[in-house]
Amino acid sequence: MRLGKRIFVILVIGGFLVVFGILGLETLHREADKSAHAVAPAFESLANSVHAATRLSKLIKNAVPERQDTEGTQIEVRITPQQKSIKIGERLQVLVEIWNVGSKPVFVERAIYELCGPISPLSFRLDLGPPVKPQTGPGHACAADCIYTAKDSFAARIISRWTLLQPGSFYGKFVTLDPGSFPQLSTPGRWRLSGTYKSWGDLSSSHCFDAAPISDIEAQIKGLGFEAWQGEMDTNSVWIEVASAGNPIGPSK
Repeated sequence: MRLGKRIFVILVIGGFLVVFGILGLETLHREADKSAHAVAPAFESLANSVHAATRLSKLIKNAVPERQDTEGTQIEVRITPQQKSIKIGERLQVLVEIWNVGSKPVFVERAIYELCGPISPLSFRLDLGPPVKPQTGPGHACAADCIYTAKDSFAARIISRWTLLQPGSFYGKFVTLDPGSFPQLSTPGRWRLSGTYKSWGDLSSSHCFDAAPISDIEAQIKGLGFEAWQGEMDTNSVWIEVASAGNPIGPSK
């Protein structure tokens, strides 16, 4: 009898434990659901923030232009006209500056613009204006020679044709554009002035007539320790106004 009561008590206690265990699991499950619901907005907010940051990054990348790679750029050629407004038929004076924007000294040609030279490093353009009037004058004609003789030493040839340009410095000259060579200066209107600078970087006298070639000129060029700039580049552009004789022109800017 006593054994039966004990078994009954054990069964009752076991039943209570099972019930409480089930209730506990349900409670844990509810708390887990609550936690999941509480954490979900946080994860959603984080995802929205990441998405917004990605969109902002794309907008910034599209709005800000990429920086151009200027590595290897050695020189810049800049032109500045003395007058931005001239009368028809007048000559145009232009200051040309060759700047060494690199980190090493470099040779550049002394002759910046030679209309009659064998090879002119700089060429000018006047474009985007009205139709050019037919040229009525004789135009411009000239001739030039480039000759070396035995009297011209290697040093004399280098000095006569080249100048060594240090980093951060410039070499400049005033050049004159003549209406005989540029009929645009005889045509009223606005013209865009620009140019192209070229150099083969040849420190020898190969492009000139050499009556007395120097046998070891290549070795002497290497002994200089510096190279000549070689390449092609465009200058900046400037607008020029050509006014007819009867029309006043404003002050130069």
